[in-house]
Amino acid sequence: MDTRNDELEQFKRLNLHDYAVSRGFVVDRKKSSRHSVVVRHPRGDKLIIGKAPTGQFFYFNALGADSGTIIDLVQALDGGTLGDVRKTLRAYDGLPAVRAPSSTLPFEIQPSRHDAAAVLSAWMRAKPIKSGHPYLTDIRGISEEVQLHPAFRDRIRIDSRGNMVVPHFNRSGLCGFELENGNRERTTFTGFSPGGVKALACSRPQSDDRTMIVCETAVDMFSVATLEGVDGKRFFSTAGQTSEMQSECLRHAAAKMPNNSRILLAFDNDEGGRKLAFQVRRALQNCGLPVHDHFPPTVGAGWNDVLQQTRQHDSPEPQMRG
Repeated sequence: MDTRNDELEQFKRLNLHDYAVSRGFVVDRKKSSRHSVVVRHPRGDKLIIGKAPTGQFFYFNALGADSGTIIDLVQALDGGTLGDVRKTLRAYDGLPAVRAPSSTLPFEIQPSRHDAAAVLSAWMRAKPIKSGHPYLTDIRGISEEVQLHPAFRDRIRIDSRGNMVVPHFNRSGLCGFELENGNRERTTFTGFSPGGVKALACSRPQSDDRTMIVCETAVDMFSVATLEGVDGKRFFSTAGQTSEMQSECLRHAAAKMPNNSRILLAFDNDEGGRKLAFQVRRALQNCGLPVHDHFPPTVGAGWNDVLQQTRQHDSPEPQMRG
């Protein structure tokens, strides 16, 4: 038996949140939840700490380049070799008074179903767009004006592979992101962040919003925004079929809409879209706001189909040359 490796595995199960507090980090209660605790250091570091189903704790430094287990945190704070880390954690593990819960949190971190550290790390590596995303602009016909609108500020990023990256949020914060890319031959890649959980992609709320628009995908969301405008509207994407957690997020979003608002279900005009509309309508049946279907006019079409058809219709006829 390799006792040295066993010791390292045991260290990884030490409460990383308590250790961070013992090293001068302070809990940000407003940003913390049962599945991820946020701690900040006076020097500027911001750690998001989670717990895997295996019992190991992990973290991601949202303002730095380090992430991993308690072993990685010790090396990030102190430098040194793995042997130095062992000495530090042996001393810490041998001081019950130090290891006693020193936070102001009224709960223990619960294992998360997703890899929050991986999601955050991938999101931070993706770059905000400075102009329109090439895929959205050239292939999907989404206007740059919509992509750069304040309501969608930093709601679209581009990763190292050129994919569109659109974040999903639950009531605890960032939890995943939609991925999509494609070419003019209509070969399209769609996916969701590895280790992520689907919640809601959303625009940034504006005080004059009176219409909540729920779509199946981020591309549909941006397509409706291009066709019908952004102002006065609050946009959401479920990235497909809705879970109970997403239904709760939708109810929470509806509760935050101003008075005299309405909800539009902008799904595809096909069997799948109508099934989604039924699911969302049922989730929102007691929200106190009127809920209306908002399907594309053509049976079988999605909202990006409508946008593409509109672009073709508006394109000027080619000039004849003598």
